[in-house]
Amino acid sequence: MPPQKRTKTGKPARQAVLSGRVTRPRKSAITSHQKSNPVETSHSEDAISGESDRQNDLPPVQGKPPAWAECRPDLCDALPWFRSAQGGYYYNGSLCYGCLVDADSGIRAYIDDEVVVTRIGGGCTKDAEGNLVLLKDQDTDSATLSSVMNSWRMQNPVGLIIGDRNKQLNRKLPHRYNVMAYFRIADVWYEQIGTKKGAKVRFEKLDLAATSWWAAPGTTPLPVEQRDFTLGPATKRCASCDRESKQVYNEGWMCLTPSCSRFWKVGGTTTPPGHLSFNAAFLRARLPPDPQIQPHFDLVPDLLATLSEDKGDLVFKRIAWKGIVCPLCSRCIARRFWRGWKCADELLQDLSQQSHRCSFERYLKISPLSVRSVIDEFEIHPAKRALYFDPKLQLPSVDDTSLYPYRKLVYTLPGVGFVTHLVANRAINTRANGPDDLFKRLQSVDLGLQRYPLQQSVVRGTLTSHYAVNYGCPYKYVVSVASKGFAEASDEILRAFGRLTWATEQAVTTAGDAFLPPNELLLLGYMEDMKIGYHDDGESSLGPTIATLSLGARATMLLRMKYKYYHGYTKAKRIVDEDPALDGCAHAPERKALKQAREAGEITREEYDAQRRGLPAGGRRGEAPPCLRMELNHGDLVVMHGEGVQRFYEHSVIPEKNLRFALTARYIKPEFVEEADRQKGVFTLTGEQVYDGK
Repeated sequence: MPPQKRTKTGKPARQAVLSGRVTRPRKSAITSHQKSNPVETSHSEDAISGESDRQNDLPPVQGKPPAWAECRPDLCDALPWFRSAQGGYYYNGSLCYGCLVDADSGIRAYIDDEVVVTRIGGGCTKDAEGNLVLLKDQDTDSATLSSVMNSWRMQNPVGLIIGDRNKQLNRKLPHRYNVMAYFRIADVWYEQIGTKKGAKVRFEKLDLAATSWWAAPGTTPLPVEQRDFTLGPATKRCASCDRESKQVYNEGWMCLTPSCSRFWKVGGTTTPPGHLSFNAAFLRARLPPDPQIQPHFDLVPDLLATLSEDKGDLVFKRIAWKGIVCPLCSRCIARRFWRGWKCADELLQDLSQQSHRCSFERYLKISPLSVRSVIDEFEIHPAKRALYFDPKLQLPSVDDTSLYPYRKLVYTLPGVGFVTHLVANRAINTRANGPDDLFKRLQSVDLGLQRYPLQQSVVRGTLTSHYAVNYGCPYKYVVSVASKGFAEASDEILRAFGRLTWATEQAVTTAGDAFLPPNELLLLGYMEDMKIGYHDDGESSLGPTIATLSLGARATMLLRMKYKYYHGYTKAKRIVDEDPALDGCAHAPERKALKQAREAGEITREEYDAQRRGLPAGGRRGEAPPCLRMELNHGDLVVMHGEGVQRFYEHSVIPEKNLRFALTARYIKPEFVEEADRQKGVFTLTGEQVYDGK
């Protein structure tokens, strides 16, 4: 703890305020006009499943939060001062900007109308009972602790959020996550927490004149002009380390310098009892108001006021697909819809299991962007695109004649399948109803593009980093997307589908395989900084061929072997039952030889498994490196063929910063489609919707 000036000690009546998790309500906060009583505490945690019942039994708060959310991604998307999807603290540029006090604020935590005492996160794990415990002593090498210390020194206010699983406030909170107010960091110190030395922080509310919405009904703050800002707890200088520490607990003064030999000893000699009570003078102390201390961000930002719809490309920029705070009900809303925001979102209500009625909707005026505005290269449409291939990765065969005017690149994956890349050019893209026209027209129609919650995510409610709409037979990839029938598809969609059908047929029949006409189309829309990470389209309901049309900004597509097939074992170190021993996998020669010996009956299954386990563990241990890299430009088509491509490999697509559409067609096996949905995949392409390859 840094040296501190001696403070004048007030003489309030000695009053025990016990630490820990509150299990019955306080009658009032210490700074209110009402008298404060000692608070009994318990270290037991309620099960999360019982949170709703616990909240219903608590007394109410007197107001409403200025902003709130029912799921954490919505909160982080709308508040620039709290972007932490998992941790309790948000820091950026070495400063702490936000803090969430929720289920586990640590032992000896405390909350009243103006003060919050909580642990500083980082370096923790969960024990058998689900409680967070320190793995090692905390120090300023921790990024979280360092950011808190920096904000303390620089007097940077910190926004606080309280979750409804918090046990210290002991009042019924209206929502899962509730914005409190801006606070100042008043004290940072160290304590003995179990066998480790951990850091604690004491926050004081920045605006002492304003009534706290989380206070008990009828509570009003003491007027600022009636407060004595000279009062504070006793402060002593340690005889061993010559550093000053405040008296935090009633049980006696202790040195709070972690490197001192007398650290955490009452009077410098005695180990404190396991149960401590806060010194009321420590909790009552207040820093004098300072008008120079102002937050960097507004507590409740007004993003909509800064968005000008007259600048066409702004609605697709990263700032424009951030969340907002509803001006009617104060809910944090993610931009889940391509056109804008809607507060009463039925899909997200299902996730939060909370009914919510609000009439607010804000849809932006979208002016179609030109191809020029999303392609930064000098030449928008080369007459013939020059190609360069990384010699460290797989090289394709190049065919400039068979599908002219396309350049046909074929990447072969031995024993698995192939990837065909049809490179577009000026003649293809500028043709009437070609990629240039399709790109503009897809922006002009309301396609129903939305972001959907991921089916498997670490944080519940996390949305995809792209917008999607599905036509034809239903298809579930990383999310579940409601599907529209082709009868509802616009002419633009059917023209794009015609190109994908043509590309699929050309690639498959050239290889001598049976052509299965696609009956599903997934359209993805990417705004600035959106992308889709590594994934595969290997569901058992899919046929062996997948075709994609790229429109707009350039993107990079990477293909790599899946972890278990690259290494021959899963991330849990279990060897795969059937090892394909693919070209390019780790220990490929040895694994191929073992596979051949096993198939020839030269070794038993037990010997085969034992020898695979005995292969040296050296070399690359993480994910497989990319084996194939393609630059997908405006108008390009890609066809992946072979069931093994999706089974053994995965791919990612990273667009450049500008607007891009990706339309992907597949064949969904009818036996995997509900009878009521099969009609959605029925279509007829007419006239120029049937693509001729030009």
